[in-house]
Amino acid sequence: MQDNENEVSQKRGAALWRIFKTYPTVRICRDLLAQYIFERPFIVENENRSFALDQSEWASIGRDIMDSAMAVGIAIVRVRSGELPSVVPWDLCSVTVHVDSKFRRVFRVYPTRMEDGDHSKPLRDVFVLDLFGMGPDHEGNLNSLMVPLRLKIYTVLDQLQCMVDADRSRCRPTIITETHEDSSKPAEEVQYDYYADASSLERNSLNTFVRNKNALQELSQQQAMFKDMFETTAASGSAGDGENLRSKAMDSVLPLPLGCRMSRSPQAESPESLVDRLRFMEQEVFVIMGVPRSFCMHDITVRHDAGMLHCTFTRTVHKWQQCIGDALTFMYNIYSMDTATVAKVLQRKRRRAPSIADAAKDKKSMVRFERMPRVGVQELSYAFDRGVITWGGYSRQMATFCGISGSDVNQSPKDPWSREEHLLGWTMQRPKSDFSDGAPGQSNRTG
Repeated sequence: MQDNENEVSQKRGAALWRIFKTYPTVRICRDLLAQYIFERPFIVENENRSFALDQSEWASIGRDIMDSAMAVGIAIVRVRSGELPSVVPWDLCSVTVHVDSKFRRVFRVYPTRMEDGDHSKPLRDVFVLDLFGMGPDHEGNLNSLMVPLRLKIYTVLDQLQCMVDADRSRCRPTIITETHEDSSKPAEEVQYDYYADASSLERNSLNTFVRNKNALQELSQQQAMFKDMFETTAASGSAGDGENLRSKAMDSVLPLPLGCRMSRSPQAESPESLVDRLRFMEQEVFVIMGVPRSFCMHDITVRHDAGMLHCTFTRTVHKWQQCIGDALTFMYNIYSMDTATVAKVLQRKRRRAPSIADAAKDKKSMVRFERMPRVGVQELSYAFDRGVITWGGYSRQMATFCGISGSDVNQSPKDPWSREEHLLGWTMQRPKSDFSDGAPGQSNRTG
């Protein structure tokens, strides 16, 4: 590690990963987005036939990239020619960042395990994908989606813990005793001790001892009575295990010192308006994740703009599809790079990572998603009839909108209707001109 490099806090990143994996609302939003993002197969343009893209394996890589981007704002991947890429776990590497002479952020990844190599040298074939607009700043501070949610989520957990503690306190309240005034006064028969001598005071202390002794004997008799009662009940078979019943009953019996009595303690209460507080804080989670609350929870019945909510969610899905598609394109171009190209690039530059990355950007292969349409069936049909989109694009968009399998769609790239049939669908009549009335072989001219 060089002196001008700033380390990205691994401990802070681990805390953000823990929030991402364990907080229910975040996981709900993530799962919902993943279902829409990876609903359709990838579209690979200019695919290298020697390195065919397996849909299931690359979809799994795409989900790992998405999780990493949501948790820490970047994705650390290992990819080389001919080997299936993989996402490097956060706790198995250390990331640094510095600004070069052209004011560009440069990331380096160092190993943390002994078997991965020297800790002072960057890992080979490992790249940091900063394509999501949430990468660390030049000082190494993380800026992912989980950063603004961290304090809110901890506040929600603290409020829930207060509620649980209050319920436990109400179920098993703390016992408080107080001394009443009569306990400090001597008995009626020794009220004269003010005028008596020391022997009367000694006799009063003796009487107190005798009364405490009698109280303990009475408590022992009560315990024996409880024991006999529960053993009799257990023998009859009407109340279950006598030993357990006796132990539970005796746990609730508390002997008090002579002259003391129980005092009522303040009742524990949970935070006021807890449900409204949690709903307000959770709303910020949904907003930052880009998922409308009504898509996941239905505890608020209010009028809302369904079209705008759908548009917001669609934009979130498209944004992640674009970012993940760019990441997969970069990785696929390195994965499909032949050995001759790799050898040529390595001879041209000394440092391997930047040269391979530049060569990958020069390749023409592209991995992209079939985007979920923002419009309905009527708008799609209108665009197809006017020739705005092709028959293949129209088929894919309709399959995506309706949620049907691609194998159930007409795969023919040719438009099944002629131009005349399209015009007939627009005007509900056959097109006419100065030379034809619409019937084949006929003319409108009179002579």
